[in-house]
This record gives sequence, C-alpha cells and structure tokens, in this order.
Amino acid sequence: MSQEDLLARVAHLYYVLGETQQVIAQRLGMTRIRVHRLLAEAREQGVVQVQIRSQTGATLDLEHRLAERFALAACRVTPSDESPDHSLSQIVGSYAAPFVAPMLQPPLTVAMAWGVTLQSLAGAIEPVGSTGEDTVTVVPLLGSLSRRSSIDRYEAGTLLAQRLHAECYYLPGPIFTDTKASREAILQQPLAQEVIALALCADLALASVGGTDCGTLRSVGYFSDAVFAEVLALGAIGNFLGYFMDAQGRIVDHPANECVVGVHPFDLGGVPCRVLVSGGTSKAPMMRMLLERGTFTHLVTDAATGRALLQEG
Repeated sequence: MSQEDLLARVAHLYYVLGETQQVIAQRLGMTRIRVHRLLAEAREQGVVQVQIRSQTGATLDLEHRLAERFALAACRVTPSDESPDHSLSQIVGSYAAPFVAPMLQPPLTVAMAWGVTLQSLAGAIEPVGSTGEDTVTVVPLLGSLSRRSSIDRYEAGTLLAQRLHAECYYLPGPIFTDTKASREAILQQPLAQEVIALALCADLALASVGGTDCGTLRSVGYFSDAVFAEVLALGAIGNFLGYFMDAQGRIVDHPANECVVGVHPFDLGGVPCRVLVSGGTSKAPMMRMLLERGTFTHLVTDAATGRALLQEG
C-alpha cells in the first residue's frame, strides 16, 4: 500500500467511519502513535480538509466591529485556543485558507511573505489540477530565508504555488544582507527589480507581522539578542516585511533596517487586495498601527487579538 493510500484509508476510518485511533491501530496492525501521526500528515498533505463553518454571534459581532474600526472590506476571526502540537500561528493560518481561497481566481498574481502563519495558510489551500498554462503567478515580498534547510518550514510562496500549479518567482538574495552596500547591489540586479515590480503590481498580497518578540526572526538566527534590544530601545513595536517600525509607523533608525531585501512597507498601496493574516496579542500594537494606516484591506486574526486591536494602544 502506498503512503498516499495509507493516508486516505486512515483518514476514512477516522473521519468517515468514526473509529477511534486505538481501533484503527489494531485494525491496521500499527501503534496508536503512528495513527496519530498519519492523521496529522493527512491534514498537512491536504488529504483531509477540515473546515469549521459555524460562527457564533459574538464572533460575527467582533468581525463587524473590526471591519468598521479599520475600514476593512472583510474580516475573519478564528478561535484563540492552541495546543502543544498546533501553535496559534498555525491555527490562524489554517482558518485563513477558506477565507482567502475565493480570492485565488485566475488570472492572478499573488505577492506573498513568509512565516509559520502563511505557510499554514498555503498548506490548507485545497490543491487544484493543472490547467496546462500559468494562470496564477506567485511572487515574494521578501528575499529568501536560505541559511539552512530547517527554515523551509517558514517558506510559504513555494508551497502556495505548488497547491495552485502556479508559476513561482524568487528574489535572488537573502532577506537580510550583511551591509547596506550588499543590499543595494542585489536590488540593482535586473532580476531583483523584475520580481519586486511584479510584487508591486500584484492583484493580491498576503502578509503577516512580527511582534516585539519577533519569534520567526529569532528562530532563524538573523539577529542577536543585542540587536533586538537595540531596536526595542529605539521604540520598535514589531517587524513588517523585515523592517522594524515604531508606534507612529516610522521605520526606526537602525542599521538592520538598511539591509532588508524586498518590497518596502510603504509601497504596498498599489496592490488592490491586501490581506493581513496574523494572531497573538503581543502583535496587536504592530497590527493596529498598520491597520490604522490603511496598509491592509482584509484581516484574519484570532478572537483574543481581535479584542486587543479594538482597545486603545
């Protein structure tokens, strides 16, 4: 039995027939732990698509208040519950998939950032069959996180392109260079200019933000704790598209902000549909600032963060 057949069978026994994981393990001659892992893989591979369609009155009210407060075209609020196996970022990204899916109608150019949230979104998009032609194009908003293979878990654009059978572009350089001069050299390359121009002319932009802890940037090891302490001392409340920004929406005066390879945060306005997919109350000040500036037209966040966004900063 192939791995794909095994995933489909385990998913059928669990989701359709309602068998317990222990019963499935006994029936297939494997451990319950392996059944649990196969079910998780089935979700990750798109063999199983789980969508919870029910929305309570409180959730709908929160969505309405957020849309009204920040002049959004639409808003989706997800649960805030998480577990050791599923972080809040993964949960928000997964719930964002059915919200974003109707926006992915070809012909289309999608500009996309990276991170756990957006990778979870991409992985939850239902795969489509090949049309035989490139009717969807995915372009990056940022340079590559190419320091080591383990950071592939943050790569979202490639995964979305695979799900949509889309053409995928790459920025020829890291998200952060060692010097400002290195950054300028990369951005002067015709290929880099072409990719950034494509991103600025996209139909849809998908992005997330980092809070004061900047978890993803810390995980990939681009900056030391000393650098984070320096940008926080300068008033940074988070990170967006690689740039550390303060509560007034200004890019803080630090060398790290001179080494970012990608689309500038202030240049996204030409993209007609701009979706912020982000959760976590520590990110609320950064998210609120960007939403108040009109950086985004759509929002997907969790309930606790949504309530925090409505509080005064």
